[in-house]
Amino acid sequence: MPGLASIPSLVAALLAARVSAGSPTPTTGPRPLLEQPYTVVLDAGHGGSNSGCANAHGDVHEKDVTLALAIEVREILRERLPHAEIVLTRDDDRTLALADRVTRANEGGADVFVSLHANASPRHDQSGFETYVLDAQASSVDAALTARRENGSPGSAPGSGGAVPQAQSMVEQLRASAHRNAALALAGAIQREQATRFPGRSDRGVRQAAFDVLLGIKMPAVLFEAAFLDHGRDAAVLLDAEQRRSIAAGVAEALIEHYRRSQRGRTIAVPARCSAASGC
Repeated sequence: MPGLASIPSLVAALLAARVSAGSPTPTTGPRPLLEQPYTVVLDAGHGGSNSGCANAHGDVHEKDVTLALAIEVREILRERLPHAEIVLTRDDDRTLALADRVTRANEGGADVFVSLHANASPRHDQSGFETYVLDAQASSVDAALTARRENGSPGSAPGSGGAVPQAQSMVEQLRASAHRNAALALAGAIQREQATRFPGRSDRGVRQAAFDVLLGIKMPAVLFEAAFLDHGRDAAVLLDAEQRRSIAAGVAEALIEHYRRSQRGRTIAVPARCSAASGC
């Protein structure tokens, strides 16, 4: 599996256990017949010198968890959508500028873009999962703080900064196209799938903020915060192989729903949902 050698031992061990167990039991029902090319870009947030946030002990970093999660989503999508192209912006621990992630998605003609992240809070007391769409105006102070942290600009104030004027222009374009509606639908699907799999966790809903990595994306694009890595119980979810697999399965299922919507009106065969019995 690409990138395993460069992931710290804890996360690598979790992924290696999945590989040694073999491929998941194939899902029942026919695989989808893709009548048009379909490309998914999965962006593992941070990487290389940009570690992102960390757990309470400081020995597990966001960049490693997001890579593990991206690889697992790709594995599930390859099983469920075998004729789709699943692209990772990075498959190892490299430093990758936000602009390069955007360029790769746009130049590859991707149909959808999902940036995967782990969250953190100033007081380390928040938990749950949330999905963001691009907007110049943050939906809350927490949303503004999250965007500021992920954008890597600690000197800017919540809800302000260099990204906002550019975001304002982008939002005007997005609102005039189908991409924003598709992004909102995808974000809602991700939240529903996570809530179904984790009824005891906090569903923080669909939010909006000016994330640099979503600026300039020419397709439906969302940013998913899987859990708060600096929160004990949330970190345990991310580092548990089975629970992380469930997070990945929820993201994959939402992307399959996005594919269904994009192909609406066509006659296609759609595979059965992931289930515990099938390894999802």
